[in-house]
Amino acid sequence: MIPTLSEPYESGDETSVTWKFHGNRSNSSFSRGKKKYQLTWTVEGEILCDRIKLLSDTEDWESEIQAMTRDRFHLHVVPRGDKTKILFSGVVTKKRGLFAFL
Repeated sequence: MIPTLSEPYESGDETSVTWKFHGNRSNSSFSRGKKKYQLTWTVEGEILCDRIKLLSDTEDWESEIQAMTRDRFHLHVVPRGDKTKILFSGVVTKKRGLFAFL
C-alpha cells in the first residue's frame, strides 16, 4: 500500500481519491505518484449525523468520514493494526464542471 511514516505533505506527494457509494458499500480509488489502489468498503455500525466508519473488504484498512456536506467530507484512512501509518487524511471535494462525471 501507500503508507509511509512521514506525512504526504512532508515529501510533496499528493493523493487523489475517487469515491462512489452504493448503499452500505462503497468503492474507492487512491492514487499517489505512480501507485494506484482500489478499495471496497462496508459501513460498520450505525450512520451517525457527523461520522461514518468503514472497513475495507479487500485490505486491512479502516476509514472514517466526518463532517459531511453535499459536496465535501473529511476522510481519514489508516491500517487496522498499525495506527502510526496513514494512507490518507484530508478533505475530499466533489468534482465540479465539465469533468464531474469522471
